[in-house]
Amino acid sequence: MKTLVLLCAILVTSVGFTQEDDKKKEIKISGSYGFKEKDPIKVGGGDMPIETLAYIKKLRGPNGGSMYYKKLGKGTSYENPDKSLTKREKGILYMYELREDGEKKTYIVYFDQYRYEEPTPLKGFSF
Repeated sequence: MKTLVLLCAILVTSVGFTQEDDKKKEIKISGSYGFKEKDPIKVGGGDMPIETLAYIKKLRGPNGGSMYYKKLGKGTSYENPDKSLTKREKGILYMYELREDGEKKTYIVYFDQYRYEEPTPLKGFSF
């Protein structure tokens, strides 16, 4: 009986942990990531904000709540590195105001729809 209890305890404590969890712990997120024009979230997707909106939908605030958003407009522009994403001569950063459900604090976040790097959550946020 003791052996069965011990075996069950080992199984219960090991369930739900994967190598993916270890990889997530290793990601170091810069404090400026997404919050500064020089360090935007590079979601790609081109002219349509589909990837930006998918990122926001997946994002959870510091308290675990879903995010509300409001597009504020365009930020700075830069020489477009990928002509397949847009016919424009320059890439553009887009600014969004984010607010966690049930909270008053808002965050201004910068997205780059014309370049792509695997997105990570903002510092203090999660997916």
